[in-house]
Amino acid sequence: MRNLRWSSPRTSLFLTFVLASGTAHLGAQTEIPRTGTHPGVQAAPFPYASAEKAGLSVEKLGEVTAAVEKWVRDELIVGAEVLLVKDGQVVLHEAIGWSDKAAGTPLQRNTLYRIRSMTKPFTGTSVLLLSEEGLLSLDDAVSTYLPSWRNELSGGITIRQLLSHSGGFVQGGFPGPFAEYPDLRTAVDAVGEAGPQNTPGERYECSDVGSATLGAIVAEVSGMPAEEFIQTRILEPLGFQDTYTTFTPEAWWAVRMNPTYVKATPQASWFQYWNPTRDQQFPFFRASGGLYTTVFDYARWLHLWMDRGASEAGPFLSPEVVVEALKPAATPEYGLHWEIFSPLPADGALPAFGHGGSDGTLAVAMPELNATALIFTQSRGNGILRQFVPLARAALQPASTSE
Repeated sequence: MRNLRWSSPRTSLFLTFVLASGTAHLGAQTEIPRTGTHPGVQAAPFPYASAEKAGLSVEKLGEVTAAVEKWVRDELIVGAEVLLVKDGQVVLHEAIGWSDKAAGTPLQRNTLYRIRSMTKPFTGTSVLLLSEEGLLSLDDAVSTYLPSWRNELSGGITIRQLLSHSGGFVQGGFPGPFAEYPDLRTAVDAVGEAGPQNTPGERYECSDVGSATLGAIVAEVSGMPAEEFIQTRILEPLGFQDTYTTFTPEAWWAVRMNPTYVKATPQASWFQYWNPTRDQQFPFFRASGGLYTTVFDYARWLHLWMDRGASEAGPFLSPEVVVEALKPAATPEYGLHWEIFSPLPADGALPAFGHGGSDGTLAVAMPELNATALIFTQSRGNGILRQFVPLARAALQPASTSE
């Protein structure tokens, strides 16, 4: 989501849960931990290189870690894993702060995070794959595939409008509480019957409704649930071994999950509102935000798109589809289920792109620098992460131009 606000409906629900749970608040701690890699994980997909070898400024890279340490110290975040990749080499990879601050457990590299809206590019890509195969058109009406949308209110909304968040739905635009629906299709059918809150096609407004509906379309067209499509058509072919669509405390990888935190107000202390001893919050896969992953798997995802759809196993998406998805659509800052962080270059190059997640994760690809920058926290609703982007961009500039 482009802007993370304290007043969102979902944040209010989380705060109600947190305050009712009686979870003890997190006291201030002065020593910021810096730890190693979680044991027993796959090897890094990119080689590590020193700043000097990569032609970068040691000082600028240090400014990134210093800023993140300050955010932890100032209780703007609980902890963060930071990854910078330049020319296919890791030039910065740090875990700073805490995983479970109340228990004094430091954050570790290569642990797993709930990435929330950073799931959206996977759902959008599922639709693009079906489009490339001729099984749907982006300009088809949603009602072509979902009968519940065949009415005066929803009948004209197109798949492309949902991909660009211009379908007329507000955030939290489900008729009832999302978690109370028995499955994704029931929630989407209710949305179609109720119709949008605003006129479709008029403006951009980020809404989970659109992504959920795209997930239902993927299921209807492919004959498999959206999470199964993502697993079999994206994760497995690309070798993403550390990305998951469903969580239970019994999962073998649950020990690598980090708790998630929220604040009652920006000035309050952090409260832990979820931890991996609990089931996931929703009883079904949320196509708008249901994935769990690592910084390395998401970096590989960004690199595939920077490479215009080419993967080690062969072409994954056509270059033309990649270019189309990364063009501004209903707003200069959003394409087709991708955030856009820089103007579209006139020479046909790709803009900076990526996505954020409301539990405190952010990943940005910078094609002009052949670089990616990721910061994963589990500190919900904090706009401070947007300050990470210019810091990372400065650090990823060649040393001769960054100093």
